Amino acid sequence: MVSKVAFAWRAVLLFVLFLTPSLSLAQPEIHPLNLDQLIEEVLQNNPEISAAKSRSEVYREKIFQSDALEDPMLGLGIVNLPTNFSFRDEDMTMKEVSISQKFPFPGKRPLMREMAEKEAEAVHTEIQLKAHQIVRDLTLAYYELSHTYRTSEVTQRNKDILENFAKIAETRYSVGEGIQQDVIKAHIEISKMVDELIMLDQRKKTLEAKLNALLNRPSDTPVGKPEEVTPRQFSLAMEDLQKMAWDMNPTLQGMRKMIEAKQRANDLAERDYYPDFNLRFAYGQRDNGPEGMKRRDMLTGMVEINVPIFYKSKQDRKVAEAKADLQGAEAQYRAMKNEISFMITDMFTMIKRTERQIELYRTGIIPQASLQIESALSAYRVNRADFMTLLDSRMTLYKYELEYHQALTEFEKNVASLGAAIGKRLGQKEGEK
Repeated sequence: MVSKVAFAWRAVLLFVLFLTPSLSLAQPEIHPLNLDQLIEEVLQNNPEISAAKSRSEVYREKIFQSDALEDPMLGLGIVNLPTNFSFRDEDMTMKEVSISQKFPFPGKRPLMREMAEKEAEAVHTEIQLKAHQIVRDLTLAYYELSHTYRTSEVTQRNKDILENFAKIAETRYSVGEGIQQDVIKAHIEISKMVDELIMLDQRKKTLEAKLNALLNRPSDTPVGKPEEVTPRQFSLAMEDLQKMAWDMNPTLQGMRKMIEAKQRANDLAERDYYPDFNLRFAYGQRDNGPEGMKRRDMLTGMVEINVPIFYKSKQDRKVAEAKADLQGAEAQYRAMKNEISFMITDMFTMIKRTERQIELYRTGIIPQASLQIESALSAYRVNRADFMTLLDSRMTLYKYELEYHQALTEFEKNVASLGAAIGKRLGQKEGEK
């Protein structure tokens, strides 16, 4: 009996070695997954970014078409042909070749080109907008995968510790110093850990498939293990972030360009009160007269203009339409600016809250929970605390470790989302003290 009791306490002392949170099981070495390299790859290979670039090229080609003149009109005809179809009886009978060209009123073509240029610039900002969105999605998936790896490590370590708990409980029960309920409870918690590890493994595969999809890779391409997330402080002030967003946010940039395009459209609508010109030149060939009288060929020149006499139902309405469109674009810009301002404030507040949580877990909650386990172990050693107290202390520390890693992940995800809202990736240099 004494030897069994001594064995039980040796097992307890051995168990102490597993209580330090910093220790983890030996894992096969995996090449670390670097976020910066992934971002470079996604910017080169992501099909949505490529589609945005192609769309931008479409609008760039429209610039050259915008101020081009209409095609000239070539005319072939017969003028003043008598009903007897004779080309020689009448002096004014001729075979005519004509060419005409329409010219917009001076100033219209530059406005057309400027409007197309501003629209192209607005669409070009969609490339940056899509790039920031894709980088944000990639970063969020990266940190979620990192959190899944960290959670798996903590869960596996906790499972091993619980297995030692179970052995201790079984040993104490076998020598009459414990109860069967302790053994059953320990195995229940171990089963929960096994189930959690299964779900985490499935979560890894899902996140790896998402990363591969963003990177335009086959879904089963090996991804690797993300680098471990370490605590850092965010040093940028909210006022600075707001100013950066006004200057750099692709959505706001595109809306400003679109407002400029609609201003040109308004100016162009006002120019429609002025007429356009149509120049026409014709050459008429006449046959000689019936008695051999020589007839000279004829030249014709003409300038035609449209007369905007229906301006109240056409030009006035077109100007009103252009002004309403411009006012709507300006209102949308103000609304988007307010929305981005709110998003920045909200995410900045979450970053600061998470930053304080990380510090609290790192310097207060987890060290105190570790001390609680040591205290529970000491009390358990002298039979002043039951097994359930020791088990609850271990599970409490496990929960706090998971919450700590979750806070680290949320911090980095919020920083990534904030960068996408601003229009600039907030890396270590921009955000870390």
